[in-house]
Amino acid sequence: MVTPFKVLFRQPEYQSPDIEIPITNFVTDELQLYRMTDEDIPEIIENKRLSLEFTSEDNSARFYMDGLDTIPMRLLDVGEDDVAFLAPSNMLVLLFNNPPRGSTTNPDSYYPFIPGYYRIKVVVEGIPYYSWLKVKPKQITEEQWVSMREDIEESLHGLAQDLVRKNASLSVNSTIPIPIHILRKIYILKKNFSKWITALKSIETNPSMRIRKEYSLVPEGKEGAIDATSIRYRARHPESQNYIFNPTHTRNYNLLENQWVKKILRFIIREMNELLNYLEKHQEKVKREIGRERNFHDDMHVQIRSKIKVLNELKDYERFVGRIRGESQNILGTEWFEEVEDKHPAAVPHVMHLDFRYRDLYQMYRVLKNEEFNISLDTSYDFYWKRTDLLYEIWGFLQLIEGLQHKTVGFEVVKGWIFDINPNSKSFQIPFLEPGSIVEFKKNTVKLCLVYDESLPFKKEETILNRPIFTNGSHNRPDVRMDIYESDEYIGTIMVDFKYRPLRFIWDSSRLQGSRQTDTMRQLISYRNNMNSSFLYRQKFPGQWHRYRPVHEVWAVYPQHEDNTEPKNPMENYRIRLMELTPLVEKKAFYTGIADAINKVIESYHGVF
Repeated sequence: MVTPFKVLFRQPEYQSPDIEIPITNFVTDELQLYRMTDEDIPEIIENKRLSLEFTSEDNSARFYMDGLDTIPMRLLDVGEDDVAFLAPSNMLVLLFNNPPRGSTTNPDSYYPFIPGYYRIKVVVEGIPYYSWLKVKPKQITEEQWVSMREDIEESLHGLAQDLVRKNASLSVNSTIPIPIHILRKIYILKKNFSKWITALKSIETNPSMRIRKEYSLVPEGKEGAIDATSIRYRARHPESQNYIFNPTHTRNYNLLENQWVKKILRFIIREMNELLNYLEKHQEKVKREIGRERNFHDDMHVQIRSKIKVLNELKDYERFVGRIRGESQNILGTEWFEEVEDKHPAAVPHVMHLDFRYRDLYQMYRVLKNEEFNISLDTSYDFYWKRTDLLYEIWGFLQLIEGLQHKTVGFEVVKGWIFDINPNSKSFQIPFLEPGSIVEFKKNTVKLCLVYDESLPFKKEETILNRPIFTNGSHNRPDVRMDIYESDEYIGTIMVDFKYRPLRFIWDSSRLQGSRQTDTMRQLISYRNNMNSSFLYRQKFPGQWHRYRPVHEVWAVYPQHEDNTEPKNPMENYRIRLMELTPLVEKKAFYTGIADAINKVIESYHGVF
């Protein structure tokens, strides 16, 4: 595509002059951007000097790219949408340069782009042009980069599995590795057990049947009531003068609907046997693990208590599944069932739809029989796999969901986003994490709303209790909010922003004064200082909300990187918590931090009164 501008990156080869990396493959439809293959995307190497040349005959043209917000504001312009951009210039813009050997400061290097895909957007005369720049890793961090997408997909499927557990009244945090299709069957049986067993017991005592008239020769004088058939038989068979062709009425249970019941019960027994075998194997495995742990710890140790809890849960499953199998076997053993033939009926008689008992049994069978249980992702996720910064953002949001439910924090999910899906269907699609998505948690009297990427209003009148914050600053879209309530009283918020970059490009203690602050530092400070809520402490302290700040902490969450050195802690002066969170790295400090921050919000509320 011929474009009315030029975008050219420069980066040195080893002991050679800079090479030019032009960006020429632009599209004007953003959807096409996400269909580009790697072959169409220019590459640079991380941690090497990088400069940019952006020129255009239109002086009002704008160049946007992920990561520009870390460059000092004196080099950037900021649009009416509060997004930083570069204007056309004949001057090279230095985006990154390694510091001189032995130097402890690096005033001219700004942002060593972490491996990933960075979106480029150029706007000329109101027309947007899109492209990519790929940063190739030269460190082992590529494994972490690649793992984020896999981790997101696994986490989303894990949330779907938790949803099935929750609706089956099973422990959401269970570590039992029961496949989701088996969990779903337990859920179906648990949910429908009362209706199912009532229908089954009714069929057992009062099954569908037909009265059948059968004839046999009996000695004269021992016959019962005779009919026209008996008289005709005697007239045609004079040799049987001493016998009567006597009718008797018998019950016929070998009906199509009862053949279906027999088929369904045998199917259920097979399913339950399979599940019982599965549960038995895992009980033995857990018992062995407990035995090994007892060589080093007593029964009060957390690992042993955890495994004993798992064992007890397995036993609960086993008892429930065993009861279902036992009820099915008992009914198959009733006398009238013996005359029902073992067939595989294809046709479904009307009785299976008209008699509520047979209908309930047949409907449950159809749901159980559907062995395919598909979980799919909304197609919107495909557009974001290349946006590494957004990948980290979505991944981080999922870690918050997991962290809030961790035993050190203790919340449980109530509703919202993926947790509003009905798991009773044979398949469901995991919805995209749209801006404004909310997941609600509870812990005793405390409610916490985890809000993703929602724009905050600038006026008090536009707030409501469930969206209690407004801002008088320019930054109004944190990646995540944790709005906290106690007994329906709004008591404070923790804000979280995910920054996929080295720590020193998030917070630099040497740049706290004036124009030396990066836009990222201004953003974090604004989230703490410029937020207000008329709902804060409204029940206990009406009309005095302006005396208190609703945001207790602002989190800047970032991944592990070789350049990271801990700056002076901004927590005391700015209430900004720097929190490392990295794929494939242990998260204990992250969980502890969540619990600590929430407890401080609650303690502050009680301290006021």
